[in-house]
Amino acid sequence: MAHYSFRVGTPKGSIQTLEIEADSPESARRSLESKGLFVFEAKAKTRSSPRLRLPSIWGGRIGARALLVFNQELLALVRAGLPIIVVLDLLRERNQNPRLRAILEAVREEVKAGAALSVAMAKHPAVFGPLYTASLHAGEQSGNFADALARFVEYQKRILALRQRLRAALTYPAILIAASLAVILFLLTFVVPTFSRIYGDMDAELPAATRLLVTITGYLQGALPLAIVGIAGAGFALWHWRRTPQGRRLTDRWIMRLPWFGALANGYLFSRFARTLAMMQAGGIPMMPSLETTLGTVGNAYLADGLRSALPRVAAGGSLADSLGKTGIVPSLILELVSVGEHSGSLSEMLGHAADLYDSEMDTRLTALTAAIEPAIMMGMGLVVAAIVVTMYLPIFHLSSVVR
Repeated sequence: MAHYSFRVGTPKGSIQTLEIEADSPESARRSLESKGLFVFEAKAKTRSSPRLRLPSIWGGRIGARALLVFNQELLALVRAGLPIIVVLDLLRERNQNPRLRAILEAVREEVKAGAALSVAMAKHPAVFGPLYTASLHAGEQSGNFADALARFVEYQKRILALRQRLRAALTYPAILIAASLAVILFLLTFVVPTFSRIYGDMDAELPAATRLLVTITGYLQGALPLAIVGIAGAGFALWHWRRTPQGRRLTDRWIMRLPWFGALANGYLFSRFARTLAMMQAGGIPMMPSLETTLGTVGNAYLADGLRSALPRVAAGGSLADSLGKTGIVPSLILELVSVGEHSGSLSEMLGHAADLYDSEMDTRLTALTAAIEPAIMMGMGLVVAAIVVTMYLPIFHLSSVVR
């Protein structure tokens, strides 16, 4: 027998870590669940016999759209009343992604050996995250597996649509900025030096603006390779620093405080927080495990750390609205709707309304931002290019004093 460590949620809403001795993690899980505990994480405490493990290449992340298609097919087959083994066989045969096919094969073997589907999928957290497996587990416990999966599919659709709207609205301005910088760099490094050589052969006194531009381009040509190396090195260092806990927290904090873009980030993050918590509450998952899992999917370390301070108050019996309000970072809109939901017994519905409101606000902000930033970029690029061209043509405008 082996020793296992479980993180469990009690019926009162608190989270505990328990150690139990059992023949297998499934039997240990069943023993804890029979006592009314909600199990959402397990770790083996002793070395078990060597097992065949998938190579790390198979544990990579699968695209969000591929997972949505997979879950839609899983839902259709489950509703058709097919046995879960047959469902997994059909999904494995239909799927074209080799990583997901390999994972489904491993999940099938676990389920065939007697494990629950949620437990088998939880062994592949890089693909099936804790939010997904917790939703499936709640559906298995309540006997409404298809309903729980349907709620998660709807949640996936909304989150994916929100992410795509945000990405689409910011992609075109990013392309415009990159193109503008490329055009300006081309003018400064190739066009202006050509004019400089022509004017140098004429041996004439150039206007002050032209001399300044020629001097700048001369320095730029010499420093361009070093600048590229420096920017690449700084980018790599920033990327590496962001991977540290402190770096992730600070950069996430900066993102939330940016003008305009910070408001978009706040709207996206709180919409995701509210929708995730609403989905878990609708699935009948206790509040503390719901909050723990939701904070793990927020996607912003600074916001997650701030919200985490509400967990002890909720565990001690405080209301969710008051506990979130004391963090000082939750908007009043969410607090009001959560308070109404707690008093009326419709918390998941109120959280869904909050998410919908933030989605609508984000659409409005994205439309306004796109409408304002695109003309600004085009005008800025036009002015800079015009200034460079006019400055280089100034000597020609004064031919009488330039040509001897």
